[in-house]
Order: sequence, then C-alpha cells, then structure tokens
Amino acid sequence: MLDTPTQHQHQLWVLQRLHRICQSLRNATASEPCLEQYEQQVSLMTDEDVTPAATAWLEIIVQSLRNGNSFVPEEYMGTR
Repeated sequence: MLDTPTQHQHQLWVLQRLHRICQSLRNATASEPCLEQYEQQVSLMTDEDVTPAATAWLEIIVQSLRNGNSFVPEEYMGTR
C-alpha cells in the first residue's frame, strides 16, 4: 500500500519532532546521552511509549547527531 500525501506529511512531521527532541536533549546535557536516555526523553515529551519503529528511527537520528551530520528524513524515507 502506498503512502498518501497526508500520511507522508504526518510521518515527516513525526520524524522532525523526534529529531528536535533528541537535539534538545543533546544540547542540554554535558555528556553524550545514551540511546535509552533519548528514548526516555521522547517518551516523556510525547506522553507515549516508544515503539520499536520509533527506536529504529531514534538510532538513525542519534547517529546523525553524533556524527555531526544533518538529519534529512526524506533520505531515509526513500521519497527524496
């Protein structure tokens, strides 16, 4: 099943939100947070449990932050 434009926009918004949460946590801490800390922060900010799919995205986002690369969700979504 293909994503509709609305579904795609929602996925993009969610990924951008995850990125902002992770970036804020990273900027607010003196040392590099571990993945579990990022997951806890996302859960706290969204008031939802972190799903396995969200954890997979968090791994990508955290890796980009650690490498100093820009996170461009479209590159990973295959819609660029």
